[in-house]
Amino acid sequence: MAVILLLGFAMELRAAEPVTIVAGPMFTVTGKDEITVWLQTNRPARLRFETHCHWMGKDDRDAFDAAASNRSCVTLKLKVRAGAIYGLKVYEKQTASEASTANAEPIICLAYRCPPPDGKSGLSTFAFGSCSHQEKFGDSQPIWTAIAKERPDCFLFIGDNIYLPNRASDYQATREEVLRLYCDTYDRERRVPEMQSLLRSTMSFALWDDHDYGPNNSDRTWPWKDVALEALKLYFPNNYGLPDAPGCYYRFAWGDIDVFMLDDRTYRDPNRDENRTTFLGARQLAWLKDGLAASKSTFKLVACGNQILSDTHPHESWGVQFRPERDAFLDWLWEKKITGVLFVAGDRHFAELVRKPDPKKRGPDLWELTSSPLANDHYKDGPSFKNPERVACYAGGVNYGLLEFNTVSIPERATLSIKDVKGATVFQRTITLQGQELGEPPSTRKPPAPDLPPR
Repeated sequence: MAVILLLGFAMELRAAEPVTIVAGPMFTVTGKDEITVWLQTNRPARLRFETHCHWMGKDDRDAFDAAASNRSCVTLKLKVRAGAIYGLKVYEKQTASEASTANAEPIICLAYRCPPPDGKSGLSTFAFGSCSHQEKFGDSQPIWTAIAKERPDCFLFIGDNIYLPNRASDYQATREEVLRLYCDTYDRERRVPEMQSLLRSTMSFALWDDHDYGPNNSDRTWPWKDVALEALKLYFPNNYGLPDAPGCYYRFAWGDIDVFMLDDRTYRDPNRDENRTTFLGARQLAWLKDGLAASKSTFKLVACGNQILSDTHPHESWGVQFRPERDAFLDWLWEKKITGVLFVAGDRHFAELVRKPDPKKRGPDLWELTSSPLANDHYKDGPSFKNPERVACYAGGVNYGLLEFNTVSIPERATLSIKDVKGATVFQRTITLQGQELGEPPSTRKPPAPDLPPR
């Protein structure tokens, strides 16, 4: 009887605990003139969201009620005006029927900028990174503070955003237990204090790699892939995949930049399979090619957890285990003469910039910027693997990538940078739509001159 009374008392204390936001708000683009707001509270709660936008001399105000229930998370879709700045206030509602927040104090108050109209030229900044281990560096991951100071328009989480157990035998037996494992792991990383300022000041987008999909080097045979997708949708809400081909791939536009986020796990043949043929799967590959061919945007950014262009190392990449499929894709790109295609990747635990020219000189040079890790051990020996197409590299510690697009300049340009934990630029290159470095004569191709990593 005493145990029951104590449990009841503890539940009353928990119910009386003030509602706080432990993660977010985080913002993402989920449709034309639509963004999704996500946040997580310290306990289940009723919330009211109030938005405010001053537009064309008028004040647009709206209010929405939502419940923080599933893992105390809230996902709310909002219709917005392209390019507008909105104010957002979040309140706790004491009762479902409570109608006014006039005399209440908001839990949080902030502003966010909506994406520019599709196709609009301008200046924009994308930051990205991979490999953030929830157990590394204690409760502090300072890289997020450096990224937030960049004030990027978008941040791309491009895989290994959490670290699940490395071996299949370390996973529980039931779906409910496995889902709890995924969510507990997301909770730990998502609540890192330094991450909050970044989530609240930019638009966030995510894809997965092996460690947030399943065990190390996992592939299409992983039996809990549906659990991985359910957890991803809970913590990174977006419109993933196609009705007949699920996965974590999708596309979004930011002005005149089209971004293609790829899924390198759901349809991947096992690396150990001697008869392996596909990295993306036929349906996703067709979706990617159709999207690139139809895109009218100045730049087309392709993000993937594994590297796409690098192919001279013993680790995972499209060009190592699946080179025939990768080479056929690159041949297709060059035959179509599609300009402005850039690749970003993660996974390698060091940073690398690769330039791959078309051996038949049909199309522009292709560039891939790899950034890794955000919060994990760095691989100081990464640059020891020879890569004749490497332009620059960094293996001195945690890092993030920065892409600065200028589509109003002549010629249009993109500046590709890697920055360290303090936000200092480690290396940087500016390229044009034709894959040439800015100022480089169009008819010449510089031999790679690798940057040496600091000792």
